[in-house]
Amino acid sequence: MVREIYALGALLFGMSALLVGNGLFGTLTALRMSMEEFDPTVIGVVVSCHMVGFVLGCLYGQRVIASVGAIRCLTAFAALMSICALLLPLYVVPYTWVPIRLCFGFSSAMVFMVAESWLAGSASPQNKGRVFSVYMVINKGCFALGQLLLQLADPAGDRLFMLLGILFAVCLVPIALARHEAPKNFGDERMSIRDLYRASPVGVFGATATGLANSSIVGLSPVFALGVGLDVAQVSAFMMIFMFGSLALQIPIGRLSDMFDRRLVLASVASAAGVMSVVIGMTGSDAGIWSLYALAFAIGGLSAVTYPIAMAHASDHSAPQQMVAIMAGLLLAFGIGASVSPFLASLAMKEFGPGGLYFYAAAVYAAMASFTLYRMSRRAPVPEEAQSAFVAQPQTSQSSPVVTALDPRVADND
Repeated sequence: MVREIYALGALLFGMSALLVGNGLFGTLTALRMSMEEFDPTVIGVVVSCHMVGFVLGCLYGQRVIASVGAIRCLTAFAALMSICALLLPLYVVPYTWVPIRLCFGFSSAMVFMVAESWLAGSASPQNKGRVFSVYMVINKGCFALGQLLLQLADPAGDRLFMLLGILFAVCLVPIALARHEAPKNFGDERMSIRDLYRASPVGVFGATATGLANSSIVGLSPVFALGVGLDVAQVSAFMMIFMFGSLALQIPIGRLSDMFDRRLVLASVASAAGVMSVVIGMTGSDAGIWSLYALAFAIGGLSAVTYPIAMAHASDHSAPQQMVAIMAGLLLAFGIGASVSPFLASLAMKEFGPGGLYFYAAAVYAAMASFTLYRMSRRAPVPEEAQSAFVAQPQTSQSSPVVTALDPRVADND
């Protein structure tokens, strides 16, 4: 296994640069718009555009890759990501940032699809689960590390955007020079949302609600933090702690979902996330910096586990041969919610101030918990011995449907 990870070192290094850059990109652009006093609804639209582009890339990227080839796609769209990062500080106005964020979201989806397919195709069947675990840690760790880069320069200047351009160019080099052959199969399994809902209502609702809540929290928390009086260094720490919370709590909570009815665990986690969201929204800066950090860790950990629990529950109600299609369908459901989430949250922020972001998230989590409890009264739980194993997932907006090929639940069914 160690030899296999070493052999994939160039690929993983390239992905690390991409993920560090993506972690910095989201927080930096949100801070810059807040510093430039963009209207909150405009900030929400711009942040939403990223996920809209990402979903479009996941839906139609296979056609582009099939027509021009994986290497050319990787090269072209990594270059576009770098160009987008360098264009942003030149024209800091909404009508230029909207198309740039759309282009960036589409391009990042394309790069993830090629790189993750490469990773899945290079991992041996017996080690796919372990490679997936390593990639999950790299994914979340690098995304958190990107937050620290905010402290290297003033977000109001252009140097951090130049650093982004460098990181996205760096990700291209080791991947393009890797010895492994380019991937040929990107998978095109599909299941309609309607059919998926019939199989697992809680899975679809949970994935959609996670997109509605988490996309806004990740995208707009820097605006909240700046709005309640944190400086740039504190915003950086706030977001880093949030991301580390999502890494630390997935496994222990996931193990609980393997021991009990997943729906009960999902409802409990959603309820706890809602309560924490109300607390941070109401207290704001009055909570004190360390209390804000603690709340960020808790919300980061609780919010990150709702999607993989929903996915595990859906897999409990599926046949083995349906797993890839179900995972792709749930990611689409997440993307639909995530595409409108920042705009909806921005309306709440405009009405209630910075804390409106978390009031909005609390409402979504309350809906998730309520629907899940309702479904518990309509269907008996899956017996523990019939449940599939919980698998921790990368940051959902930082991976493509292709990464499901590495999921051990899929590998076990080959």
